[in-house]
Amino acid sequence: MYLLQRLLTESAATFPDNTAVSFRNQELSYAELEAQSNQLSALLKRRGVARGDRVGILLNKSLESIVSVFGILKAGAIYVPLDPAAPAARQASIIRHCGIEIAIAAPQLLERLVAEAEEPLPLRAAIVTGSSAGVLPPDQSVSCSGWNEMLGESSGSPADDGVCGAAPAYILHTSGSTGSPKGVVISHLNALTFVEMAARFFGISPRDRLANHAPLHFDLSIFDIFCAVKSGATVVLVPEALSAFPVRLADFMQNEGITVWNSVASLLTKLADQGALERLTLEKLRLVHFSGDLMPVKYLQTLKQCMPSAAFYNIYGQTEANSSLCFRVPDLLEQGEWKIPIGTPFPNFEVFAVDEGGKVVTEPGEEGELHVLSSTVALGYWNDCGRTQAQFAPDPRNPSAHARVYKTGDLARVDAAGNFVFAGRRDHMVKSKGFRVELDEIEIVLNSHPGVRQAAVVAVPDDLAGSRIVAYVCPREGATLEPRTLAALCSEHLPKYMVPELISCLASLPVNSNGKIDRKALERAFLEGAAD
Repeated sequence: MYLLQRLLTESAATFPDNTAVSFRNQELSYAELEAQSNQLSALLKRRGVARGDRVGILLNKSLESIVSVFGILKAGAIYVPLDPAAPAARQASIIRHCGIEIAIAAPQLLERLVAEAEEPLPLRAAIVTGSSAGVLPPDQSVSCSGWNEMLGESSGSPADDGVCGAAPAYILHTSGSTGSPKGVVISHLNALTFVEMAARFFGISPRDRLANHAPLHFDLSIFDIFCAVKSGATVVLVPEALSAFPVRLADFMQNEGITVWNSVASLLTKLADQGALERLTLEKLRLVHFSGDLMPVKYLQTLKQCMPSAAFYNIYGQTEANSSLCFRVPDLLEQGEWKIPIGTPFPNFEVFAVDEGGKVVTEPGEEGELHVLSSTVALGYWNDCGRTQAQFAPDPRNPSAHARVYKTGDLARVDAAGNFVFAGRRDHMVKSKGFRVELDEIEIVLNSHPGVRQAAVVAVPDDLAGSRIVAYVCPREGATLEPRTLAALCSEHLPKYMVPELISCLASLPVNSNGKIDRKALERAFLEGAAD
């Protein structure tokens, strides 16, 4: 059975001298990436990693992060990337939930995690970049090995240890409505189905240089890393700090000779608005993919003018099913209120919408919830049978069949050309800066404060961010609430992109005729106040 790590082994045999990974004037050839990932696999096995074990990756962008992905897979294990910028409490929660006993980490990130964890972690071992000397106090039960020790291992090809294509390859965590992140379990077959299709569909070749802007814990990284490796191309890691400096990011694209760009729409919007793109030629850029947010047409027009050689695609998908729809943006965009469709299914994908009555939507203007049927549909949520059964269900068109569909929760309607057009959500999940955010998860954190009687979190539209997250809280009788205190509470438990940018205290929250919190009224109040 074909496995993700074999993509690297095949490209290393075919293109040994091609640059596989580039980052900050450092490079690894395919031969070097193959050898180092084999060495890491050997060290992991020597440290007791067995088939199906979960291995954490707690690293910022680096050559070591890519070596870690393939080394873990070659050990027959499952890689679980942790957000390096997330609070230690959230990292610890994922480590406990997935039963991670060994992690590959940067020394300072591991030190922070162990120091700030409120309860003992299941970690028994760690491989740290650089030297392991003095990383943790001697009283810690975590045994540390250094990256240099790994480089002393054998670089021979490891056995696959009986791993099959249906086995999990990685677990990516998304925001969860219950207050804890959900671990989406993706098999080798799930990922390979998408990677092989995408590499072929977009014509990725050994001459391409794919920019990897997305962090490892974000599903956009799958296209960047594995499509590049599948094709013998170069994946160019984008330093995290560049996102805050659009001009420098634009210069990076030009100087690195990027040919394929893949990111959330909000980043490209910022690039169009503040990147001074007219200074550059960007003549090597041939593909631009955007996803995760709605792309305002005015900014897309700017991008198309400044990137004349590039074909633009709006990509739609979820972590649970990978990218399933795409829309190629026409050369000429209509003026006015033109909403960019999310498109039609990729080859070998089946995507359909079902209305509230259970009827499949086919006519222009009809609206329903999108369902995805494909080999890319995930195995489910780690250790969460309830949510798995709710979201991964029998095909409603043929419930007796064995096929499972992923119910996305996204609403879409069909346009006159047969494209799907995004129309909203069934729940409180939104996209902000390309990340999935369950507003319920933020409300749970705010409601945990003893002085909060009631909390409501809303997302208001924003051209540059996609959505801005705003919170409203009501104090308990006699309690005094400070917004900065509540913001600090959120920062302790939530990643930065989920912390509300504004927290307002109200005597009461508006309710609708059903007695429920009127979130639309709160959104209108914010927008009216912002306009004043």
